[in-house]
Amino acid sequence: MDERFEPQNIDEVDQALKYFNQFHDGYVEGIDIRFENYKSINDNGVANGIGRADMTIILTVNAFPYGKDHDQLVRVEFIDVKSFEIISERDDSKHGGPDWGIGQALAMPAPHENEIFWDFYFLCDKAKYEVTCSKIVFINLGYIVK
Repeated sequence: MDERFEPQNIDEVDQALKYFNQFHDGYVEGIDIRFENYKSINDNGVANGIGRADMTIILTVNAFPYGKDHDQLVRVEFIDVKSFEIISERDDSKHGGPDWGIGQALAMPAPHENEIFWDFYFLCDKAKYEVTCSKIVFINLGYIVK
């Protein structure tokens, strides 16, 4: 896969996920939420802050964490985010808290045209990440040097 891959449809998103083995057994290195292109005052002179901002969510994922030669970081950019939810409940009965290792990632068409629904299932049963957006971009950041 190229360093930067911008899927044009849900089939190409699925192809990228297959390339990264649905991020199975990878883990989230970081989550970044960015707001861009917002007006602080609307046309009526009323402050609207970031309520109408273009939102981008960036996940940095270690896609292949099996040993020194396989630590590979991938940045997944969710562009024009319509909605997102991160659920993480502490479950002290198992491991003392959520495990951010990834069970699998799935993408499918969202209910509205030209939107994508993404779902990360984490290894623990009480944590997940869901996002609906217009576009997903995969950027291969290369291998971690330790």
